[in-house]
Amino acid sequence: MKTVHFVMSNSFAGIEQHVDELLSNNLIDNPILICNESIENNFAENIKVFKIKNYGRRSLIGRYKIKKLLKQINPDIVHTHGSKTTEIISKIKHKNFKHIATVHGVKKNKTIFEKPDFIIGVSNKAIEGINNNSKVISNWWNPNLLKFQKRNPKYAIAIGRLEKIKGFDLLISSWKNINTKLLIIGSGQEKNNLLSLIDINGLSSKIKILEDVRKDDLIDFYKDASVLIVSSRDEGGPRVALEALFLEIPVLSTNVGHMENILPKELLAKKNDQESLQNLLEKYVDNIDILNQEAVFDFITEEYSINKKISEINLIYDSLLIS
Repeated sequence: MKTVHFVMSNSFAGIEQHVDELLSNNLIDNPILICNESIENNFAENIKVFKIKNYGRRSLIGRYKIKKLLKQINPDIVHTHGSKTTEIISKIKHKNFKHIATVHGVKKNKTIFEKPDFIIGVSNKAIEGINNNSKVISNWWNPNLLKFQKRNPKYAIAIGRLEKIKGFDLLISSWKNINTKLLIIGSGQEKNNLLSLIDINGLSSKIKILEDVRKDDLIDFYKDASVLIVSSRDEGGPRVALEALFLEIPVLSTNVGHMENILPKELLAKKNDQESLQNLLEKYVDNIDILNQEAVFDFITEEYSINKKISEINLIYDSLLIS
């Protein structure tokens, strides 16, 4: 079975990391990837990469060149990640391969995901309303992580792109009565607005924003974290919650993505609801030791490993090729 994965973006972020781990751990034979040339060097050396220009989804020239490349590779399955690559492959007439698409986040326009042969969603919310054969296969914790022998909690952390969808404005506004320091790790276009909000609320001594943290350096911040906060307005995952829980760091979250399948209701705030988030955080953040999430830690370790998820993906591949 020859499977080619297809991503197309200008930055190496969550989707690209997902694909890199999927293909680089020796659990998939002869890993093949098509990606645009600007991110080619970010993927593991054992992956066979075909680089292309970052064509627009409506580019006829781009579609022609990708079709020509697929004819050269001659895959049994093309696995697209995200709406852009899914739309491109859906418009290429084909008989020689099956098309699978993974929905990594909550999308407004879901019709494009009704055309592939099968859809994988990282959560129930990601595939809600999509009229197609589908299955939820969630993200996994980073397979390179090792559990800590000892931790030294110093602050609460929140990790993600500094964009409206991540709800960091709600998080900052909810921190007024909390004594624990908060470190927000990420970069993005909302940075200045968030810094202004911190200043307006007189929280500059409690909340810091840290940019340009390499993926490999996140482990140092996890080690010093007392709790991870997920404040997203919407989310496909979130992946960082899986990593924190695998590392046995407590998590408090809004009810997004797969979190309702992981945490009890009393540890979930309503999404896009600042009052609900503030009530949750004020109850637990300064008293995080009252939480016992050991059962959740064990559940994540067993049920959200990459080995388990790849086995589930391979079963879908096999069933499509048999049908």
